[in-house]
Amino acid sequence: MRKITLLLFVFTFFITRAQYTTTGEITLTPGFTVQFDVDGPNDTVTMTMVGPSNVWLGVALDVNSGNGMGFGGEDVVLFLGSELINGSLTGSYGSPSTDTNQDWSFSSSTSNGLTTVVASRDLNTSNPNDYVFTTSAVQIPILWAYGSSFALNGHANRGGAQANFVLSTPEFAMKEFEIYPNPTINELNFEFPQNIQSANVQVYNVLGKQILQKTLKKTYPKLNTSSWASGMYVVQIVTDNAVQTKRVVKQ
Repeated sequence: MRKITLLLFVFTFFITRAQYTTTGEITLTPGFTVQFDVDGPNDTVTMTMVGPSNVWLGVALDVNSGNGMGFGGEDVVLFLGSELINGSLTGSYGSPSTDTNQDWSFSSSTSNGLTTVVASRDLNTSNPNDYVFTTSAVQIPILWAYGSSFALNGHANRGGAQANFVLSTPEFAMKEFEIYPNPTINELNFEFPQNIQSANVQVYNVLGKQILQKTLKKTYPKLNTSSWASGMYVVQIVTDNAVQTKRVVKQ
């Protein structure tokens, strides 16, 4: 009986970790959207935020709109034109505080007056102010705000929305990119899924600084790592339909 119970526990544990969930695209206000995609097998979450290119954009997690701009300490992500800031609400309409650890790795692009920000981090960063994402199909309230100058005090362009996470199956959920060798010394090879021909690869160091961005083709899926300093790196692989995040060690 104990063996059966243990097997059921292990089976349930791995099935839960294997789940993918998504909110789909949430329209916060016309011209400003956000989407969260949870990758259970890799314990990561990807946020895609799209909004006007001439303003800052902000989204706070697990905060009801009736709470003003939060009680204080709630997780907030801000894009200020060229940088992404992970911070905490102060419990008033003042500017959020900035967390010591900046956990999101991100890239951004601008086209036709809209900026698209794609950012990824661990589901649980161990930062007490960061929202802990799960693979469960849950609903959380979010706050949003934007403006031409960074000041939340009395700002009219703000409001609330609901993020409904539902089970999903990414296009290459069962056939992910493979990276080898890991640890790497001089070269990093990418094994592409069968239906993917190219991908945008971004590499970040442990401080969250982007050290490389390159479009890789399936015909030559390699990166030269000989000039990288020894240590841990985050490799973000972006295609038209999904984002995958890998960790690589450079010896």
